[in-house]
Amino acid sequence: MGIFIFITCTCCGVLSGIVYDVLYVARCAVCGIHKQAYTVKDRVFTAACDILYCLIFAAAFVFMSVMFNFDGLRLYMFLGCILGALLYLKSFHVIVAFSVKKVYNRVTLRKGKEK
Repeated sequence: MGIFIFITCTCCGVLSGIVYDVLYVARCAVCGIHKQAYTVKDRVFTAACDILYCLIFAAAFVFMSVMFNFDGLRLYMFLGCILGALLYLKSFHVIVAFSVKKVYNRVTLRKGKEK
């Protein structure tokens, strides 16, 4: 049963990476990709996205725990979630971040030519 719980928590971590990417794209669309140029409004939006991510991740974990009737919180459950999120961030997120940067640069380049 422990292996099943670990794999399920790892999948929950991977799914949290997808949620992170959705919020990452929203943050890039609203604030831009250059963190040095962030205003106070951009920093507040980034913090709100981070808090929303944590809340969604916690809700998904609790839902998964209730759905599969996990006994309690164990260290390997937490490690499975972290491992899943890291696997996602080190693999698919790299592609998403590269694509977002390319699209953002093309959009800002076109806006610069129109002026």
